[in-house]
Amino acid sequence: MEKTRRQIARETATIGIYQNLLVESSLEDIYHFLSENETLTKSQESMEFAKWLVEKTVQNRKSYQDLIEKHLKKGWTFTRLSVMERAILLIATCELLESELPKTIVINEAVINAKKFCDDDSYKFINGVLSQVI
Repeated sequence: MEKTRRQIARETATIGIYQNLLVESSLEDIYHFLSENETLTKSQESMEFAKWLVEKTVQNRKSYQDLIEKHLKKGWTFTRLSVMERAILLIATCELLESELPKTIVINEAVINAKKFCDDDSYKFINGVLSQVI
């Protein structure tokens, strides 16, 4: 099944946040990265959604991180997670808290990205944490 523009925007924003977490890419660098995606450049709505996700996530990263950390297993910290797991959790937390999208859709999209970008069982972990965040 072909991805929707929104799924592509979400996936690309997640990669942008991954870059931010890994090498401290600036918003300007991430916006440049987003502008290289053909699907996003063809849809102003999709580009705006991707930029909104990135901007909100960068602005509120600390509070999202603190919220996520509350729902990790005892003894685990946010920084113990893989960088991609962190990026997926941050983007999904942003959507859960800041958007009107149904929570089940947000969590499902995060699970899809975890299946694509993370270890085999990471999607179960992502699902569990996000289910507690809401």
